Amino acid sequence: MILFPQDSMKSDLMRLWRACFGDSDETVRYFFDHRYAPDHCLCYVDEAIRRPVAMLHLLPAGVSEDGGLAPAQYLYAACTREDYRRQGIMASLIETARRLGRSRGVKYTLTVPAEPHLFRYYSKQGFYRGYQVRMVYMDRADLRYLCRNRIVVPGTPRDTMMKLSEVCEFRRHMLVDREGYVNWDLPAFRYAVGSHEQEGGHVVTLTYQGDSGYAFCHPEGDTVRVSEFIVRDYFASALLKRILQSYPKAQRFIFRLPVCDSFFEKYGEVLDFAMISRNDGKNPVSVITLEGSRAPYLGLPLD
Repeated sequence: MILFPQDSMKSDLMRLWRACFGDSDETVRYFFDHRYAPDHCLCYVDEAIRRPVAMLHLLPAGVSEDGGLAPAQYLYAACTREDYRRQGIMASLIETARRLGRSRGVKYTLTVPAEPHLFRYYSKQGFYRGYQVRMVYMDRADLRYLCRNRIVVPGTPRDTMMKLSEVCEFRRHMLVDREGYVNWDLPAFRYAVGSHEQEGGHVVTLTYQGDSGYAFCHPEGDTVRVSEFIVRDYFASALLKRILQSYPKAQRFIFRLPVCDSFFEKYGEVLDFAMISRNDGKNPVSVITLEGSRAPYLGLPLD
């Protein structure tokens, strides 16, 4: 039986999350304390045991389209208890989510498949490959070379930091004119930053004389993963310099970038990243036909 979860099911949903994803108690609790909404969650309850055995969450978003933002929902933390898999439960949840979105006037459903083989699974559920990213791998010397013509930013890092609301608005300003761009409001952005920091990450920001940029960075040993890097090209070297200063011991850097990022266009490889579905069942042609410098961007580390 598919339904919105009752208050008494919250602890069961948290256990289900931990069992399926292996996340820490702190990570799971942070989501349920700051982002969970029962009317944006669907769960499948086994009536024999009266407990949820599968779930998905629907986070509100927007997709830029024809000069405006079309309502969208981001399918997040979709999972099924291991002993209930391969029974069509998740397919039923996804179809119910799309019908629910349609009834609420939500045009699109988006998702980031956790594994490459899941692209095939979601395509069977009516999703299309619509979003790509550029993966760039560099060592410290590479980045130092790219920073050689950097803008000199005086003052301390604290003097040039951006407020969270400024980062959110800067992202919107940089990307909203791109067809198919996925917009997140301030509460969504605040959750993304908080969950990122819960897992040991850090958002490096830089603003100086009207120029701005930010990067979601996560250190792993001597490697730093940068899961979002938004900056104007002419200011990119200054932001990279700030990242190097923030992680003086890091030797390797992995960037996940918009395909349209021209600063890194000569580097890395382009990979499929996210999928999109129209809740009315039609082909989302306005998004999936865009490519190259016109490619849409989902981004924000919520995958």
